[in-house]
Amino acid sequence: MSRLGLRDRVTVATALVLAIGLALLTLALNLLLSHQLDKDLASVLRERANVQLAAITIQRGRLVSREAPNDETLDEQAWIYQGVRNVHRSAAPLAVQRAADSIAAASRSISVSIGTVRLRAEPIFTDNHARRVGTVVVGASLIPYEHTEHFALVATILLDCFLLTAGVLLARRAVGKALRPVAEMTQRAADWSEHDLERRFDLGPPRDELTSLSATLDGLLARIASSLRHEQRFSAEMAHELRTPLSGVRGEAELALSGELTHEVRGSLRQILRGTERMQSVIDTLLKVAPGNTRVAAGSASAQDAAALAIDGMQSAGTRAGVRLSLAPVPGELRVGTDQDIVAQALQPLLDNAMRHARENVSLNVSRDRREIHFVVQDDGDGPRRLDTDSLFEPGETTVGSAGLGLALARRLARSCGGEVIVDLSAKGGRFILCLPAA
Repeated sequence: MSRLGLRDRVTVATALVLAIGLALLTLALNLLLSHQLDKDLASVLRERANVQLAAITIQRGRLVSREAPNDETLDEQAWIYQGVRNVHRSAAPLAVQRAADSIAAASRSISVSIGTVRLRAEPIFTDNHARRVGTVVVGASLIPYEHTEHFALVATILLDCFLLTAGVLLARRAVGKALRPVAEMTQRAADWSEHDLERRFDLGPPRDELTSLSATLDGLLARIASSLRHEQRFSAEMAHELRTPLSGVRGEAELALSGELTHEVRGSLRQILRGTERMQSVIDTLLKVAPGNTRVAAGSASAQDAAALAIDGMQSAGTRAGVRLSLAPVPGELRVGTDQDIVAQALQPLLDNAMRHARENVSLNVSRDRREIHFVVQDDGDGPRRLDTDSLFEPGETTVGSAGLGLALARRLARSCGGEVIVDLSAKGGRFILCLPAA
């Protein structure tokens, strides 16, 4: 039940309540009908017995019937007893005759049922009711009444099925119609949260459940927009503050390179310049995917050139770590549907993570799978040892003592281009795959 949607749950609940209600109503109606038919049958037998009693007189201590010889109505299943001796017998099955004989001595009105026949015995008294002189027994068939009960039961069951089906269909349609605006509002809110946080429903002050939901969603979108504007402003300010000292470091290094320097010092300054260039590229890339502009414009770049750029930017770090970086030959001319810098910046955290866990080698392979370009970063280390791979991409999550921001940044850059970063736990060592749309 908990796995069903709201519409299905309401429909099932409505069906259960309606079914129980109809079942109870059907039971009550049929019991009431059965009781009424039983009363009608008792009334028919009583009237028939009274007719027989009215046609009987007592002459010289004997019972004399004044009925016409051919009166079939009075003779139908009627018996007259003087004492316990039958003085008038109707044609009837043996079991019915025996039942009539068994109640012939009754001193009061009594009814019994035998098979499909009900019998009623009425005692005959003298005019002053001083003593009982005989008994009249009349009978009536139960078959018409049983047919009526059976027909009523079948009819009510069919009516219940029709009402239950109609009620469930109407309830399902009514609930679906009531929930359709809510589903549309939810879909719009989800779309606006990704592309246009300034859009609002603006249905006015809350008047009912729908306008209350609208006001709640409007407030939620406003808070999200405010939070993202604050983060965007913070990112811009942070980038500005980083650019100023970075430009100073780059200027000082270029100025120092223009003078008389030893070969070792000149090499160190060139490493500083390459580091500042990488930092500048990282800042520019982060600003492209800053909040408020989470989806970057589609571009086009050579997958091989982007991979080579990422490898080149990490070569010096690999040399210091004693890890060899290699780029496998790229089959054909594969082009990725985003800028080269973004691809390189998304690959570099994956390469850096691989170097931290590798023993000696880290490889980068590029291939195409349908409409995606896959950049596979493979190391020869032990690989991740956790089942919850999503936690690897949480900011601050790390196992080697670093800041833990690289994998989170790689996934964020990939998603800004409509791609994803996934972990292949089936591989030996660590394997991270950067999936980006093909151009």
